[in-house]
Amino acid sequence: MKKVFIDAKRAGDRKVIEMSVGSITAVYRCVGDLSQLKATGRGNVRQVKALLREFVRNSDPATI
Repeated sequence: MKKVFIDAKRAGDRKVIEMSVGSITAVYRCVGDLSQLKATGRGNVRQVKALLREFVRNSDPATI
C-alpha cells in the first residue's frame, strides 16, 4: 500500500493543494472561480487526479 501525502494551503481567496502518491504529484490551484489541476510523474496519473478531485469536492471549505 502506498502512502498518500496531502498538503493544503490557503491565503485569502487562493487555495493550493498538493497530493503525492509514490512518484506522482498532483497540484490543484484555485483563485476565486478559476481552478487548475495538473499532475506529473510516471504511473497511474488518472487515479491520483481522481483522488484529488474527490478530496476537493468532499472537503470542508473552512479547513482548506
